[in-house]
Order: sequence, then structure tokens, then C-alpha cells
Amino acid sequence: MDEKIDRKTEAALIRALENAKAFSKQLQENREKRLWKKVDVPCSLYDAISRLTKAEMDIIRKNYDFKNLSTLKKAELAAELARLIPLKFKKIIYTLDQSRYDFIKITIKNSGVISDMGISVSNAEAFMGFSVIFPGLYDGQKILFMPNELIDIFSMIDSSELENIVQRNTEWIRLTHGLLYHYGVMSAWNVKKKISELTGQDVDILEFMNVMSFACCFYEQVRYTSYGYQDARVFDVKKIIEEHRMRPDVEYYPFTKKLLLKASSPNYIDKTPEMNRFISFLLNHYRLSDQETNEIALQITNMINADSKPTLIIQYLQSWMEFPSFEFVQQLTAKLMELYNNTRQWVLKGHTPNELFQEERKYLKPLPSEPFKVSQQNSKVIDLQTHTKVGRNDPCPCGSGKKYKKCCGR
Repeated sequence: MDEKIDRKTEAALIRALENAKAFSKQLQENREKRLWKKVDVPCSLYDAISRLTKAEMDIIRKNYDFKNLSTLKKAELAAELARLIPLKFKKIIYTLDQSRYDFIKITIKNSGVISDMGISVSNAEAFMGFSVIFPGLYDGQKILFMPNELIDIFSMIDSSELENIVQRNTEWIRLTHGLLYHYGVMSAWNVKKKISELTGQDVDILEFMNVMSFACCFYEQVRYTSYGYQDARVFDVKKIIEEHRMRPDVEYYPFTKKLLLKASSPNYIDKTPEMNRFISFLLNHYRLSDQETNEIALQITNMINADSKPTLIIQYLQSWMEFPSFEFVQQLTAKLMELYNNTRQWVLKGHTPNELFQEERKYLKPLPSEPFKVSQQNSKVIDLQTHTKVGRNDPCPCGSGKKYKKCCGR
């Protein structure tokens, strides 16, 4: 593990953990005030769009990749979008997965108007950003509605062919979420290649990227950047890419299709035996609810993947509980190191540190029949993690915290 993580990064991670919930709540309130505006239903596409701000119209324009519209004034842009969207709406329908397809079907069954059904703000914004379903306020109630023109288009193309495409898209999206959960960052071509291997079917790269464009906005589990696709939890994408490039001979860990689909669920936690032992250790000393233990497990996994030092993870745990003794901290640290070495990491292409160490051992020369004798004062040992010589006064590479000469160097 890299012990040279920048102090500013440490501070940023701690602040993010402390302020995330409060910030999220405030952001939610501000977004809701902006979203739910009065509307008369049924509603035409032009009326739905003209209610939006110029910035919201620009999002639709960019999502549909409409050219030469950026200089238009608000009223002109609304008219052009209302004219052009029906011509490209079929393309958007063909990017749906099962969840969004079912939601549209329910909305249409209710004459194009439905209560908000507890839909999240981000989901409502994503629907609106692709001009599919719009949020509104009708008779003091929050509603979601679909413009008449779009209902007609959807109803015309809804068929068994569309249902097959929806099933394919669902699998593409879920596999992508699972891949990025374990690998952190991948190029579009690498994701496409992996999905082709897992499904046994060729994946058209442009179709795939169109499907993921809407999915990234709607689910927010994965982002697309100049580096490729990345898990939304990734803090330093550049570092992960550099670590991947440093290991050209290490293949991506070969997860099964079943495991990737399982990992695609939001807030999925890889409950390894080591993670279960770590949680059991905490439960032996503290009363924690399932929700609290899941939150701790989720955040520790994220911090390990962010290459945080154990001391930072200990600080995070101290925000949840008081440590009774130094002996307890030693036991906690040992459990944490066991967990760290058996956690699948982005920088290791989904492998655990122990797995890569076991692989590298195949190429190491066997130890001589006579054990090494460390009797001289200037004896040195090689730290397998850093590949550097360890002096007798340096910290012991076994992780005990003692000097080498007072531990394994005796």
C-alpha cells in the first residue's frame, strides 16, 4: 500500500465522509424546488419544453446531439426541440432497460400522467434531460407526465422486438456496473470486449455507448469521462489508470457473469470471509445495527480502493465508536490488515493483494535448505511491498509497528 498519500487527499476524504449526508440533503431540497413547477395536463411536447430553463433545454439538446442550436434564444430553442425530438425519439426508446421501460408503460397506462411514486430527483432529472417524462405540479400534487406526441411514438414501436432490445440493454448496463464496481475504471472498448465475452454476442460499440449515456445519467453508478467509464465512487481516476498501466502482465480478474450481475446492485458490498470476520469483531465489542455495519463495510471498502492509509480508516472508525484500550486498537489493526490484503482493489484490476502475491511467488526462487541467519548488525531484508532494503532501525515490514531489529530481525 502506498504510504505517501497526499495529506490534502486525506483531509478531503474525511470531510467528504463527514459532510456527505448534510450536503446531499441540502442539494435534494434545492433541486426539488426547481423541478416541481405548475403544469396543465395533458400537455404537448412544446408546452412541456417551454416550461424549462434555457440551461435545462441545453441539456436536452446535448443529449440528443442536436447541432447549431446553441445560439438560439429560449423561445426559439423550445420550438426547435419540439420539432426535432420526435424525429429522434425512437433512438432514445431503444436505449431503455427494463426498469425505465416498465415505468413508461405504467405512465402511458395512466393516460400519460402519474404521481411521482417516490421517484428520486436524479431519476426525474434524467427522464427530463432526455425529454421522455417530465416532472410537474398539478392541483398541488407532484406528478410525472409524458407529452402526447411521445406517447404516440412509443406506442407505435412498442413490440416484441423492443422488448428483446430492452432485455439486452438491461444486461449490458448491469454487467457494466458490475465490472466498474470491481475494476474502478475501464475504457469503453475494454468494457465492450468484456461484455462480448460474457454474453457470447458481439456488442456494437456505438449502440453500447448510446445505451450507457442515458443509463449513466439515470442510475449515477457509472460516469463517462475522457478516461473512459468509471465507477462513481472513484476518487482519483488518473491514479487507477497509471496503476493499471504499471501492470501490463496482470489480466483483469476473471469474474463470472453471475458475480458481476450481483455486484451491479446499488450499494453492493462484497461480503468476503475477511469482511465478515471484521464485522463480527466489531459486533463482539459494540452494539451496531445491520444498517450501521453495512455502512461501515461499504465505506471501508471504498477507502481501501481509494488507497487510504490504515490510520485514516482507523480515524473513520473512531467517528463511529470509542476504542476501549490500546490492546483493542492492536487487534482492530490486525483485523483491518487482513481485510485490506483480501479486498479486491481497483488498482489491482480486481485482484486482492494476497492473490497477486501468491501469483508472484510462483516465480520466486525457493529458499535454501539452511535458514537465513541474521546476526550481523548491518543485515538487510527486502520488503516485498516496496522492493526496497529495510534497515535494522526501519519499521518492520510485517506490519507490527516495531523496529525491524526488535521484531523479525532478531
